[in-house]
Amino acid sequence: MHWQAACSALWQSPYLGIFLTLLSFQLGLFLYRRSGAQPWLHPVLVSVVSLCGVILYTNLSYERYMDSAYFLSQLLGPAIVALAVPLYENFKLLRRYWLAFTVSNLVAGAFTVGLAVAIVALGQGSEVSVNSMWTKSITTAIAMEVAPGIGGVAALAAALVMFTGILGSLIAPALFKLFNITHGAAQGTALGVCAHAVGTARALEMGSLQGAFAALSMSFMGVLCALLLPFLA
Repeated sequence: MHWQAACSALWQSPYLGIFLTLLSFQLGLFLYRRSGAQPWLHPVLVSVVSLCGVILYTNLSYERYMDSAYFLSQLLGPAIVALAVPLYENFKLLRRYWLAFTVSNLVAGAFTVGLAVAIVALGQGSEVSVNSMWTKSITTAIAMEVAPGIGGVAALAAALVMFTGILGSLIAPALFKLFNITHGAAQGTALGVCAHAVGTARALEMGSLQGAFAALSMSFMGVLCALLLPFLA
């Protein structure tokens, strides 16, 4: 009876979303480490899938989950600012590769965003879907602010960003090996441009250099898209 009362109190708690998010992520982290860092058991992927299962198969609504997890979403900003640490540690290398970095971000960013938008448009996706897809290469915190201003939906933009981030993190190691991409700066830049925050987390696991370039690419794409998308979309 005590367990039932405790579970009932937890389920009615205004902090249920925070508890479920942390619990699901810890589950994903445990499975990820026990599996020898298998990419398909990435903590973010496990967390997303398990949380979706809870929302779909219980009486917990998405709105209530988001309201009770609001505090965690407010930590996105400080978490992004904390990425300044690897940037500072690799500042000399960032200065050395600034031209290659800028060109690769502009070319890769335009290609990946343009291709994604073209696929949705050619597939006769709705105007809202097309407008939301424009934000796929910027981190969630920025995408949710930009999407409504260009005719998209914040929730859809967040889902697209999360999907591309997880997919990019899953396939990046195999692609690096396939195309013999061994330079840390190149690996980090690719992850930052294509997989933003989740990719940056993956890059930090690979090394400080990869993390620094991923963080800078993610920030560069975020600022660039926030400035340009209102005029392009």
